[in-house]
Amino acid sequence: MARRFRKKELKILTFIFLIVLAIVAVVCMVKSLLTFVQEQDVAVLIFMVTALILMLVIIAVRWVVKRYEKHILEHSIAIKNLKAINEKYVFEEVPNLDFYNSYDNVNFYNDISAQDYLTYQLVYKQADALRAIAAAKKNAEIFTNYHQETARIAVYGKYTADEPVLFQKLYEKIERKHFEELLKKPKTAFQILVVLRLTNIQGRLQARKTQVFVAVEILNIINGLRQKQGDFYTDDSVWQAICRVERGRITNKMRFAVYARDHHRCCKCGRSTGDLEVDHIFPISKGGKSTFDNLQTLCHNCNVRKGNTVEDGALDPSYKRVPMAICPKCNAKLIIKTGRYGKFYACPHFPDCKYTRDI
Repeated sequence: MARRFRKKELKILTFIFLIVLAIVAVVCMVKSLLTFVQEQDVAVLIFMVTALILMLVIIAVRWVVKRYEKHILEHSIAIKNLKAINEKYVFEEVPNLDFYNSYDNVNFYNDISAQDYLTYQLVYKQADALRAIAAAKKNAEIFTNYHQETARIAVYGKYTADEPVLFQKLYEKIERKHFEELLKKPKTAFQILVVLRLTNIQGRLQARKTQVFVAVEILNIINGLRQKQGDFYTDDSVWQAICRVERGRITNKMRFAVYARDHHRCCKCGRSTGDLEVDHIFPISKGGKSTFDNLQTLCHNCNVRKGNTVEDGALDPSYKRVPMAICPKCNAKLIIKTGRYGKFYACPHFPDCKYTRDI
């Protein structure tokens, strides 16, 4: 075995000797060419030769390192012991539950804290968070023994075959590098990163706030979510946090889309005023969501009168918000008529007012 490895080492020396011989040959060739080239070509020639020599040196170094790596992976006792230990210890995979969200409304961005947003997400993700915390805790317990065993075998320079005499420091450095790469690095502490961004309607970042929550803080939030009486949370701060985040899901783009769908008119009185607001048909305080189908356009007065009441038929899946059709000329409620080309809206004061529009 030792004799076979000395032959390999002889090949390395031969390869290095050939590289040096090639460099010397190139230098001699350059000296002979300098007598024939013009002065302005000398700099270019020197640059090309330098690049060639550098390339040859890089090839030589990479070739030597590659052969050393192969020998280390085959014959290093420390690496073989580490592979055996790695097969012995199995760690749990801890998922990443970081949360990112963007707001294009500065009021929502200022009102909603990172803890509010995490509370809202844990309503749906608390089972995943609990599994991740348990897995990280189990990894921490196993990793103590794993670290002790790997530290005990981390003795470099012992091989099942003779180590090379050349470049011993490089050899040890390569062995240490591969040993550290093979070490398992499990996640032994679970944490959640919450990042909230404020952007303009074009999506450009204007502000950002971040907060990291460790396992103890996450468990405290989950305990608060579990303190319920029926569908109601006993801790009012938990419920208020959920309501703030749910309300903040209405982006400016969604708001404008709701206005456009409802023809920029109040769905109650039919007026097109400058104080239009987006209202939840089924209120957030009663469990409503900020979905497109649960939003309607109301003027400020109608929104105040409605408050947090549930409209008749709002729980019916077929319920639709139909804004009242109002004549813009005389403010009368439009009626539906049937003409040659189908149904259309018409003013009831015809022929005094001849306003019509398509349905």
